[in-house]
Amino acid sequence: MAQTDSIASLASLPSPLPPAPDGEVFTKEQWDILFSILEVFVPSVPSTEPDNVVSKLKSFLPENATEDVARAYLTENSTANPAYRDFVARKFKLYVPPSDAQGLAFIFSALNTRLGSLALTGYTTPIHAQDLRTRTKIVCQWAGARLPLLRAIHRSLNGLGRQAWVASSASLPTMLDFPEIPKHIERNPSFEFKFHDFTSTSTSTTLSTDVVVVGSGCGSGVVTSHLSRAGLKCLVLEKAYHFPSTHFPMSTGTSGEHLMDNGGVMISDDGSMAVIAGSTFGGGGTVNWSASLQPPHAVRKEWASEGLPHFLGAEYQDCLDTICSRMGVAKATDPEALGKIEHNFANQTLLEGSRRLGMAVRIVPQNTGSKRHFCGYCGSGCAGATKQGPSNCWFPDAAAHGAEFIEGCWVEEVLFIERNGTKTATGVKATWTSRDRKTTRQLTISAKRVVIAAGTLQSPLVLLRSGLKNQHIGANLHLHPTNPIYATWPHRTNPWEGAILTAVMTDFEDLDGHHHGSKVEVICGPPGIGLLMVPFRSQKSLESSNSAFASAIDYRLNAAKHAFSTGLVCIARDADTGRVYIDPKDPSRRRLRMAYTPSARDCAHILEGMIGALRISFVMGAVELDSCHPQSERWVRPSNVDNKATSAIDEMSFNSWIEDVRRLGYSAPDPCTGGSAHQMGTCRMSNSPEKGVVDSSGKVFGTEGLYVADASVFPSASGVNPMVSTMGIAEWIARGIVKDVNGSQT
Repeated sequence: MAQTDSIASLASLPSPLPPAPDGEVFTKEQWDILFSILEVFVPSVPSTEPDNVVSKLKSFLPENATEDVARAYLTENSTANPAYRDFVARKFKLYVPPSDAQGLAFIFSALNTRLGSLALTGYTTPIHAQDLRTRTKIVCQWAGARLPLLRAIHRSLNGLGRQAWVASSASLPTMLDFPEIPKHIERNPSFEFKFHDFTSTSTSTTLSTDVVVVGSGCGSGVVTSHLSRAGLKCLVLEKAYHFPSTHFPMSTGTSGEHLMDNGGVMISDDGSMAVIAGSTFGGGGTVNWSASLQPPHAVRKEWASEGLPHFLGAEYQDCLDTICSRMGVAKATDPEALGKIEHNFANQTLLEGSRRLGMAVRIVPQNTGSKRHFCGYCGSGCAGATKQGPSNCWFPDAAAHGAEFIEGCWVEEVLFIERNGTKTATGVKATWTSRDRKTTRQLTISAKRVVIAAGTLQSPLVLLRSGLKNQHIGANLHLHPTNPIYATWPHRTNPWEGAILTAVMTDFEDLDGHHHGSKVEVICGPPGIGLLMVPFRSQKSLESSNSAFASAIDYRLNAAKHAFSTGLVCIARDADTGRVYIDPKDPSRRRLRMAYTPSARDCAHILEGMIGALRISFVMGAVELDSCHPQSERWVRPSNVDNKATSAIDEMSFNSWIEDVRRLGYSAPDPCTGGSAHQMGTCRMSNSPEKGVVDSSGKVFGTEGLYVADASVFPSASGVNPMVSTMGIAEWIARGIVKDVNGSQT
């Protein structure tokens, strides 16, 4: 009992979600049709099916678990679960653009008619009136339908249905033996910030400061710390809310809304990319994976060649070294410090497998103050407050030097006056919303300088809402598009244990002679992330003569192997770009849209990274491999199922399978969906307004007193995890602002 109480005392404090808006997105019939489609992806497998499946699950059951655990896992009725239905309803009420929901409503209404049903399903009976087997056949056929609309519906609802299952399933954590409280949890107190509260003030409030900083991510943290140390009064505005370390790590069901933009994921216009971006106090620095890689020399040389010579200068290098030193990041030239970094099984495998194949590989320094950080969950917040991001390092320092903070503060626009024919920033106009969402106040904040550091996706929207017209605002979007591969091993790996990302394979980082290619890293291991990348293979149900549920059973089986698996992610430095823009159908002008499709050459680079990652896993002894291509079969090592099979047979089988993987290729949006956790470039730094948005000092062209200091100013993709690159540029911009202030005062 004492041990149980001790473990319970380490549990995260609850982080309840605010209520969703009143009203309904769909009619009752439309909701019925939606859930009848979602059920195809996460059905309760009928009792007539499971015997053979249960036997396949036995090898992956937790120690001492009975077959009842496997049966409960297979027969769980997800779409009847109130938590599942609430999750889906919240997504539509809060995060799906109304125009998209209206489009779906129109399709659902058509499906409820004989003529519409015939056109879209081949049957006159409405889809929700069909039995599950027939529905499954219909929905699985949509994956390869000639009509792009049906493929898009399949793609989006496939992702939503499985996301809701992972977030709400009661049987999944039991099947995986996934502990809600991390086994290696370390709890440390975080800094106690004080935030302005306007509940008792009038409806409109005016504030004044030297510098107003919009956003609280990695760029904001460095800028605010530097400027505060220089004696400037800084006020930081964050649209989301702060959570102390006592609330970390958050559960899958709450972390998406509290810590990520758009409730956890944003989808590009054509569905080709699923993008995750931090949206909480500390931004991406609160949810990233600690990787602290400086921008490669080749990339810095490219940036310098575009009229920005400072990227090859000693002062910019000093900016990088300064921020790394403050976060306790080991130098690439310090093997003793790098040798102290602990690697979990997945990272050990990446290091050793790369070495065996003669591939270039390196240890990834961590921003953990030179401390142990065996925290596989901190993509949902760091309970140990060890990760030296904005909320644990930079903002506490800024607060000690007088900086102030406002959470729940949405910046509507930057305010300007005309001075000598030039737009001069004088502050911002914002809307403050209390944590309980019951009170709003209009804020006018006057400032001598405005720094936009709201992130690559939001910073250009602030500039657009402010009336700026530079054609490059929102353009030049780089996403480092990714695809995962999964390896299953003959033993438990518990991929959620240990430091997340401590190694990187770089052998394919320059595939075109211009430093575009892919790197291979380890994926964050909790099922809330990993299982969304495992594909639902629709063709299995269409090809099976025995079971209409073959696709769903295949997905459940592969999901059940997660505790015995490791994931590697292939990250491309994209040569081609997209853009972000304000949804023209959103009267509030707040909603973000993304136009981005991975180009053919970027897809080719992803494929090479995938094949390299698969070879690493093969040479290290994986018993199953999954390219995560929805039309590819999993590879199973022959010697793992037949003791007569030799290593030569294994290699022959693997090489034949790799040929199939290469033949299928990689393309998005059909049949694959790429992922992105890195966003860059939408307020591009350049030497003229004809080529970018800000100059070499971070100042917005055509303005005075207005700066951008985050990853949006990257001239092109960094090619590495962008935290340190962002912070280094922010330090450079902050130093320039101080020089400018001091110069204006002389």
